[in-house]
Amino acid sequence: MNNIVARVFNFDFIYFDLLFCLIWIGVLLKKKHYREFFFGLFGFLIVFFTDDVIWFHLKGTRVIDAPLQPDLFLLYFSFTYGVIEFSYAIIMIRTKEVKKALFWTVFLYVGWLSSAFMSQYIPLDDRTISIYREMTNARLTQILMVGIGYLVILLLKLFYKPMKDLTFLNIAYLFLIGILVHFGMELTLHVSGIRPIEGSLSIILFNSLLEFNSGIPVLFLLNFIIDQRKNNKKIVEVPVASGN
Repeated sequence: MNNIVARVFNFDFIYFDLLFCLIWIGVLLKKKHYREFFFGLFGFLIVFFTDDVIWFHLKGTRVIDAPLQPDLFLLYFSFTYGVIEFSYAIIMIRTKEVKKALFWTVFLYVGWLSSAFMSQYIPLDDRTISIYREMTNARLTQILMVGIGYLVILLLKLFYKPMKDLTFLNIAYLFLIGILVHFGMELTLHVSGIRPIEGSLSIILFNSLLEFNSGIPVLFLLNFIIDQRKNNKKIVEVPVASGN
């Protein structure tokens, strides 16, 4: 297993990545996906805290070689990653329409792939950025987070009445969402040459299965809590017939 997860790309990838992120936000707001948008902002803060504060400053496992101040780079890096991936996950969790899920998945994959290839074929700024993360001790933590997260959901399904209608197929679908969102990123990085080829198979496998699935159970539960509060508020606000 390759414990070094690296990326090497041109500076202008940032321009195209930010452009796609802004388009993504625009479509979210146009379609009135406000909850998804705010989950995206929440994701940005979580990713920035994890990547910048924990990995970069405290543990030193995030290494950056870029013509940009490291904290500023990680601010950008966390923004596009957090906003897009977290909002996509909530869209997929909430929707009951196959057509809608397919639209956002295709939008995600095409947008990411376009950003990567435009950086290669429209040379606006060829300064090189190289980053990597040392994952020797992180894989076990990810496995535990995924296992505990889905175990909590399973226990809630079995013993918490409001979740009794949750099926095992629903839980499998949550896991699929976690795979889809991160496999889209890994596919983009590998086919565009941003991710070095050494150990690529193990990186695709582990990152697609674990990276975002460590957070999907938390997102699902947060969204469930919001739905419950919203439904309870509606019940309270229903006017009672006077009987006159």
